[in-house]
Amino acid sequence: MVGHRDLLLNFLVRDLKSRYAGSLMGIVWNVIHPLAMIIIYTMVFSRVMGAKLPGMSDVYGYSIYLCAGLLPWNAFVEVISRSTTVFLDQAWLLKKMSFPKKLLGGSIAFSSFVNFLIGFSIFLVFLVLTGHRLRVAYLALPVLLILQFTFAFGLGLILSALNVFLRDISQLVGIGLQVWFWLTPVVYLESILPEGARGFFQLNPMYHFIRGYHSVILDGAFPSWSTLGIAAMLSLISLTIGSAIFFRLKDEIVDEV
Repeated sequence: MVGHRDLLLNFLVRDLKSRYAGSLMGIVWNVIHPLAMIIIYTMVFSRVMGAKLPGMSDVYGYSIYLCAGLLPWNAFVEVISRSTTVFLDQAWLLKKMSFPKKLLGGSIAFSSFVNFLIGFSIFLVFLVLTGHRLRVAYLALPVLLILQFTFAFGLGLILSALNVFLRDISQLVGIGLQVWFWLTPVVYLESILPEGARGFFQLNPMYHFIRGYHSVILDGAFPSWSTLGIAAMLSLISLTIGSAIFFRLKDEIVDEV
């Protein structure tokens, strides 16, 4: 994709513009959506329900925990769900132009990355306004972001290629992401899991990414080397397998869409 940066950039800009085509607010919705989510969760869980994290007196503790996991999770879901159907959605473009098909998945990943940065920046402003200091450990966030989006891009390559030949995959992905969400400690705390079940939950790839975000944002600590190492390994495996499957099927995709 590096050799086609201009085309990738064109696809990225086109994708960002098409999201809110015809909308009066346009790209401003990228700010409104995460802002509304943060405000709603803060009001409901912190003010109405009075939810708190064990061992923390911070009234916003649970809301911060929830947003710290939910924002990256939503970004992951966006990449996967949109990548799965990208070749079918853009069939007209594939038949009209000759270009590396991987760029379509890449533009979705970059577009989701841009949206995530906007939402996460608003979240960081919220942290500052509620009296939380941005610590040195926050320097680990770019590493987590790159690893997560690499993992999602690789998985998206697999699903997008296979979905062209097995159209039921897009339906299964929707169900699978719902199940995956509840297997990831986003809403609940890892500490509530039975001791015997924690090893099973750690087999979940997204567990390690979300754990990294929680370490930085809630504890103000750098993610452990094991967390970063596993995240890096998962990203490499996903990208390698995704590229191999895509390379094997890419010449047949245009004929099937």
